[in-house]
Amino acid sequence: MEIDKPSVSILLAVYKPNETWLIEQLISLNDQTYKNLELLIYDDCPNFPVSEEYFKKHITNFRYKLMRGRKNQGSNIAFEELTKMACGDFLAYCDQDDIWEKNKIEFLVRVITKEKSVMVYSDVSVIDKDSKLIAKTLKEVRPRLKYVHGEKLFSTLFFNNCIAGCCMLVKSELAKKAMPFSKVTIHDHWIAIIASFYGSVAFFNKPLVKYRIHGNNQTGILSNVFSKEDYYNVRLIPLRQRMDEIRECIKDVDLKDIIKFYKARIDKNIFKILRYRHLSKKEAYFEILMIFIPNWLFKNIIKKLK
Repeated sequence: MEIDKPSVSILLAVYKPNETWLIEQLISLNDQTYKNLELLIYDDCPNFPVSEEYFKKHITNFRYKLMRGRKNQGSNIAFEELTKMACGDFLAYCDQDDIWEKNKIEFLVRVITKEKSVMVYSDVSVIDKDSKLIAKTLKEVRPRLKYVHGEKLFSTLFFNNCIAGCCMLVKSELAKKAMPFSKVTIHDHWIAIIASFYGSVAFFNKPLVKYRIHGNNQTGILSNVFSKEDYYNVRLIPLRQRMDEIRECIKDVDLKDIIKFYKARIDKNIFKILRYRHLSKKEAYFEILMIFIPNWLFKNIIKKLK
């Protein structure tokens, strides 16, 4: 361990992990070139607990600690508990089924320190269930994806997230400010929103994670959306609670334009949607189109987008 370097806590949430995928991930963590690390694991499945032997065997280059939840509470609570317990200067959130490039932490610490950012994230490559490369960058499978970085990204990230938890490194003090985590927004998106309010977000334009796409992935751009009604219930209605939670988390936040844009979308007010479209152009134009097309056509469009 090189104690002259900032410490990094790797936060791994597990739930009935695939044995092969978990071992591949643990080996990639253990092989990190950055040396001032700790690994915290939270097992969110008390009925089928993960064996500690995986960690004893494959995590040998730094210390680890395994915690077990008393009941299944979901990934947001799991990562929140890990964030509370972490002692590192920086936090790196980790999924159970990806593979990290061995220099991931080293590069991200270097960038976040050099740019004096509160958060940094990288691109990812994409692998399948057999760990075979599908795409060299996430943009190959999600061509509409746009990575953003810099300052004043709060409004942008409020509506759209491009920062996956598996490829982010965040200042510990910032992540702890984001607690309690949202009940309607996935942890990585929530942390990105809060981070963007307090400082700049940096981006490292190389894939540092092999992101595994498989049938059981938790998140998706249009998950659970099959009709217009689904779209409003899944993509729009929760924004109201997101705003309320942000007010609780950041007392001096200004949400005036965000609220106006939200109400315009809920009311299907085309002129006001256009007025505030700068906050999320793709969604603005898509939802204007939704107003005019029949539901059967919308369902076909959703299938193609997915």
